[in-house]
Amino acid sequence: MIKFAKVIINKNINEYRNLHFLPDILKLMTKYERFIFDDYFEDIDLVEALFKLIENSGRFFWVIVDSETNDFMGFVYFDNFIGSKNKFHSAEINTCFCRKYWGSPVREAAKKFIKYCFKKYKFQKIKAAVFKENVAVKGLLRYLGFKKEALLKGETIKNKQLQDVEIYSVIRREKCK
Repeated sequence: MIKFAKVIINKNINEYRNLHFLPDILKLMTKYERFIFDDYFEDIDLVEALFKLIENSGRFFWVIVDSETNDFMGFVYFDNFIGSKNKFHSAEINTCFCRKYWGSPVREAAKKFIKYCFKKYKFQKIKAAVFKENVAVKGLLRYLGFKKEALLKGETIKNKQLQDVEIYSVIRREKCK
């Protein structure tokens, strides 16, 4: 079984939740940074960037945990929201899983999470931006009913070369597996 635990850093109201997962998140980000970051990220301290990311995500950063063993499986967060403070239209999902959970556990967690977000937050659309070489994530997105919506040619620089980014999305009115 899988559970999602919010990770919160809110200095304004002195709220901090599940920070014991920070080393796991950082280790996973470091391991898969070639699939997550472009060259513009190279001069940024990863620890500082993680704190800012969680803080800026508000209440939209979760760790995925195996509820039987309490093992860290990965993380997921939303950014690039469209809509208003009270009513979201869409957001971009970002995720990273430990390799040992790739396959069925990831599919189960992702399916559960997407359904939860459509129901809880009333999103009309969920998007994902993926580097072309990230075949595993593109396969997962297609499994979940996401469709390739766009190819952004030369969207960023990675390894000192222009990098294309593919945009996938699933719309609420479409059936999400």
